[in-house]
Amino acid sequence: MQEVEEGRANLVAEYGEEGTELIFNGHLDVVPVTDNWATDPFTMVEKNEKIYARGSADMKGGVAAMCVAAITAAEQGLVRKGRLKLVFVADEECSNLGTHAYFSQYGRCKENTKVIIGEPTNLKVNVAHRGVSRDYITILGSSRHAGLPWRKDDPVSCAASAIQVLDGLNEYFQAVKHEILPVPSISVTMLEAYEKDNIAPGKVKMLTDCRILPGMTQQEIENLIRKTLEKTGIHFEIAPHFYMPGGALSIHNEMVHTCNKIIETVLQQEAEPVAFPASCEQCFWIENGADALILGPGDIKQAHTDNEYVEKQQLLQAVEIYRQIITSYLQ
Repeated sequence: MQEVEEGRANLVAEYGEEGTELIFNGHLDVVPVTDNWATDPFTMVEKNEKIYARGSADMKGGVAAMCVAAITAAEQGLVRKGRLKLVFVADEECSNLGTHAYFSQYGRCKENTKVIIGEPTNLKVNVAHRGVSRDYITILGSSRHAGLPWRKDDPVSCAASAIQVLDGLNEYFQAVKHEILPVPSISVTMLEAYEKDNIAPGKVKMLTDCRILPGMTQQEIENLIRKTLEKTGIHFEIAPHFYMPGGALSIHNEMVHTCNKIIETVLQQEAEPVAFPASCEQCFWIENGADALILGPGDIKQAHTDNEYVEKQQLLQAVEIYRQIITSYLQ
């Protein structure tokens, strides 16, 4: 148990000897719930061959399947060379504190380390994900009595113009291509402005969320936003809020080929590498020297939703896929 902060910890389990490391990785935290659940979201409910609970797809289903596969492999003596490792982390859904803490203690991955991240992919090999860069933008001006004439430099009006020009960046991003990932995109996800009912406020704060390709940096996005807004003459300030890079493993990587062959054997259907539509922590594993791909039970469309579920059959299929991956690399 690796404490990350008070009341929150990573779990790291190892089995085997020095040599090739095969790491199964997942996150233990979940997002909040609403009052719209048909069942208690924190009590597992099995119904119609589906497992309902918050995190069942994202991603306690993957963690559970990894645990069963690893325990079975140890009991059956399938780990004959190298080391099998489970790394389950806290805080993936917010600030990645758990993963950063893991690398701070354990350092970079050893040469030839293989990592399977059990995010919900419907048991398809996902090889890449977009990162995210978020910035706070504050539109500045002067407060005025709401009954006085409207001014062109009113921060609320300027914020409306800012949203329009930032949305125009989505057209600019259409020319930025990747072999498997969709183009970058930017959205405004928060607006905050209020002083009093009869005051036109003197500032508006907004938050931008830019989905970026591997290799794109936070500074690059900040500079692009700044240059775009400066053309409007709006008075503003930018403050970086959050950054996580994109990650990508080549579709030609040996591990991609091996895992797809195993999936074809288990599921009896053709398997091809695809992109992961959300962000995840693949980028940090690749930055730290590992080959890392995303492969787990459940549908990403179930993540963060009311009445989240994972199909029981996929959990069992995931166990077998993970078991065969263990055999392929450590037997």
